[in-house]
Amino acid sequence: MGIGQSDGDAVRAPAVTHAGAGAQSGGRNNLLAIAAVIGAGFCLICGDAFLRSPSSELPLGQLIAGRSVVACACLSLAAWWQGVLTWHRGLNSTAMVVRIVAEIGAALLFIAAILRMPFANAAAILQFIPLVTTVAAAWLFSERVGWQRWCAGAVGLVGVGLVLQPGSSGFTWWSLLAVAAMLCMSLRDLATTRIDRSVPALLIGAVSAAGVAVMGFAMMPLAPWQMPSAQAAGLVTAGGLFVAAGFYCMVHAMRLGEVSAVAPFRYGTVLWALLIGIVVWDEVPNLLAVFGIVIVIAPGLAMLARERRLSQARLARARA
Repeated sequence: MGIGQSDGDAVRAPAVTHAGAGAQSGGRNNLLAIAAVIGAGFCLICGDAFLRSPSSELPLGQLIAGRSVVACACLSLAAWWQGVLTWHRGLNSTAMVVRIVAEIGAALLFIAAILRMPFANAAAILQFIPLVTTVAAAWLFSERVGWQRWCAGAVGLVGVGLVLQPGSSGFTWWSLLAVAAMLCMSLRDLATTRIDRSVPALLIGAVSAAGVAVMGFAMMPLAPWQMPSAQAAGLVTAGGLFVAAGFYCMVHAMRLGEVSAVAPFRYGTVLWALLIGIVVWDEVPNLLAVFGIVIVIAPGLAMLARERRLSQARLARARA
């Protein structure tokens, strides 16, 4: 989003390496991509959760700008430390422009949604991303998707429905904001797979965060900015740190692995959302929700075991 591709599930990608981008051993590595997408899900959902409390005193544009400035600064500093903070021709590509625009839309729409609807319900809508990206990858990129991956995505979606049990109170017209955010995130992930793999992930994340920050500043005339309290400033800063880590992990996930292999593990985001709801807002799931959690986890673990077996088999053949 080669090591980690299933036999007959996808066409092997060419090997591309870059000293500043880290070790990207030729082609795809679905296992590393899966680990990256799980980490990205945790970091990004935390980055969104941190903004709920300060939203009572700060306008949306200020929240987005503040968080994005912190994220951009962290990613830029890390890129400078690795010696890759230089302009790359790949940043001028159509895929990069699409990714930045989609990132801006996702940030604005999803944060606006979680300020007006239950956090877990908004997170549930995002769980349509795996099916959208899987279908789009098969249609746009001719990525061959095996029946195991289709089943994993479908079963995970059923589990999400059991976990959240959406009702009329949760899915109001504000839910359309989360739906639009979901489409933007799907477009962002697909665009990331098309960016030149020689462009360092840190640089992609920093430029994307800068784009979102610019949009936040552009919203200043819509609502006057306020002097944040120490608590609000701390929460926005923490959100920026988590978003920076999430951007970095998500770029690696989409570039290292096949979209159809990584997509089922996006369902893990709803587990993080539930955990945050329990700890922060005392939202305890009922037995049906617990059953749904098991259903969400099961196909992901099955896919992980399958990818590991295939990876070991290919490694053994390569050594033979």
